[in-house]
Amino acid sequence: MPANPAAPGRPLEVWPPVVALDVAPRANSALICQSSRLASPGPRRHRSNVRVVHGLLAVVAACTVATQAGCGAPGRAGGIVSVGGSSSLYTLSEAVAESFTGVRPDSRVTVSFSGTAGGFRQLCDGEIDIAGASRRISAAEAARCSALDFPFLEIPVARDGIVIIANPANTLVECLTLDELTRLWGSAGEVRTWRDLRPSYPAETIRLFGPGPDSGTFRLFTSVVVGRPGASRSDHYQSEDDDLIARGVAGGRWGLGYLGSAAYTRNREDLRAVPVDTGFGCVEPTPDAVADGRYSPLARDLFIHVGVASLAREEVYALVDYYLSAAATLAVETGYVALPAAEYARGRVMLESGREAS
Repeated sequence: MPANPAAPGRPLEVWPPVVALDVAPRANSALICQSSRLASPGPRRHRSNVRVVHGLLAVVAACTVATQAGCGAPGRAGGIVSVGGSSSLYTLSEAVAESFTGVRPDSRVTVSFSGTAGGFRQLCDGEIDIAGASRRISAAEAARCSALDFPFLEIPVARDGIVIIANPANTLVECLTLDELTRLWGSAGEVRTWRDLRPSYPAETIRLFGPGPDSGTFRLFTSVVVGRPGASRSDHYQSEDDDLIARGVAGGRWGLGYLGSAAYTRNREDLRAVPVDTGFGCVEPTPDAVADGRYSPLARDLFIHVGVASLAREEVYALVDYYLSAAATLAVETGYVALPAAEYARGRVMLESGREAS
């Protein structure tokens, strides 16, 4: 299957509900947005430019470019806090942002994604305030931030697993071993049909779907499964949008892919999670297995990163503080695994230290 370019990130979402259009302001101008609400026809499974918020449909009413102050670009002015980075953490950040603006209605938060690596670049370039990540920042990425004189905090907020997903109509694949995953993703020539993987399987072409190269999920998966970060066959569909990966697998009986557990939970009606055998029997990616380590090495911690200087802004500090307070509850509600209480307590100590340094 020919490789596909990574799809663009999901449209920007803002709380209170304002949907930002992709309009490039002229020099010295500001993007001014207003919103209105219409009655919702019911819940939507896939988010888009129109979003259900507390039973109401948020729709853009007007968005104009003008040379006047008071609105500002997201995240840098006008009191707006911008969150970007990992698509794996997108769902939790979205839930935190909505809850935060529910208790602080004068606040505005934008949430988007560009992949973990893209988030690190945007954070250290000053384009966003908070970067979600599905892995720790690498030495090279941290060195780039240091060269830009950009100190930051790395704070764990939740845990999840990388879920191997199959089409529900494919009932033959009951479990895959780590060695089989290596053969599937490590070489473009060795495995092309299901029979190439196991003689008892049909000679149907395997359609593979996975995250793009900026994804932390891609980096961890290739590290664990192939043995080297970023080493993967390229003849498959790649996207930073987890929902597109899910739709690809759901669209054909012989599809196979991988994504984070929250994205799987969001699309579970159309997918089937395939248990993985790492040498100790087949283990499903349940919250308990992720929490107690049985799903290792495909379980990982998720992080937010925030610039120390940004914590001098009350709205940024308040959102990070709220994130640490709400994450344990919202993580469970949105398909993640909460961290132990001591981890969140350590995160608050880091936050206070960072604020003092700002």
